[in-house]
Amino acid sequence: MSSDSTPSPRTPLPDFLVIGAMKAGTTTLYHDLRSQPGVYLPDKESNALLSYDPRRTFSKLFRRVPPGALVGEVCPDYTKAGSDRQAATAAAKLYRDRTVPRIVYLVREPVARLRSHHHFLSSQHGAANPGRMTADLEASLRDFPELVEAGCYASRLKPWVEAFGMKAIRVIRFEDYVADRIGTLRLLSYHLGWEVFDSNAVRTDAVYNAGDSRPVATPFWRKVMGNVIYRRLIRPWLSLERRDRIRERLLPKPPPRSAPPSEETRRRLVETFRPEVEALAEMIGVKEPLWNLDESEA
Repeated sequence: MSSDSTPSPRTPLPDFLVIGAMKAGTTTLYHDLRSQPGVYLPDKESNALLSYDPRRTFSKLFRRVPPGALVGEVCPDYTKAGSDRQAATAAAKLYRDRTVPRIVYLVREPVARLRSHHHFLSSQHGAANPGRMTADLEASLRDFPELVEAGCYASRLKPWVEAFGMKAIRVIRFEDYVADRIGTLRLLSYHLGWEVFDSNAVRTDAVYNAGDSRPVATPFWRKVMGNVIYRRLIRPWLSLERRDRIRERLLPKPPPRSAPPSEETRRRLVETFRPEVEALAEMIGVKEPLWNLDESEA
């Protein structure tokens, strides 16, 4: 069956989607949501909407969903330039005759997000860094436009607004989420529709996937993770928490962050992001931009 096929009423689909942005707190939100009773999430970044047959992929991901669970998917690739419209179009087709999903979009001050994104990618090896991005931020900005594109939030969100309307979407500022995770999660519980919010289940002392502490997967480790025997016979028996602990013990820490951008580069980035930040404010119906870019991270 083709990826364009309309799903049957029995096809399991997410009740909500967290669509990004990369390096804006999606991993921490994934763990916080996963801690809640009655919420079911498959592995982060399963990217079902970018697969050849999203309907079939969702069926596989959700075949063990407990009855009555609120089902979601967390995939920041859904707002990557080049993937955003593909994912939103696929979602619009799947939900054509279904209840519109609730959508969450985490956004972060764009210059700070860019620096975190660069640090993350330039620290990776092998297939995780196919362009061989280096720690040289100025050179990376020239050679890897995706660093900037991921922070053009209005442009990245536009296909999703066209698909489902702004009423289905909740934009969350990363800075607000970090400052008050419990309060942000409580607000999200209303938007997403889960009935019981358990604040005691949230590990507010834990920050997940922080760039300065995230273990760096070596080429050998990636071969192990991609091995059929590991994926079929070992991985299913390891909880997410156990896999994280193994990575923390066995893998190297990331290198120090690179130098900040020059003042000239910072000004250029601010002028690139300014219309996007203003357009996002208009899109979500607030009078002022979410950040004062003139005070952005140097």
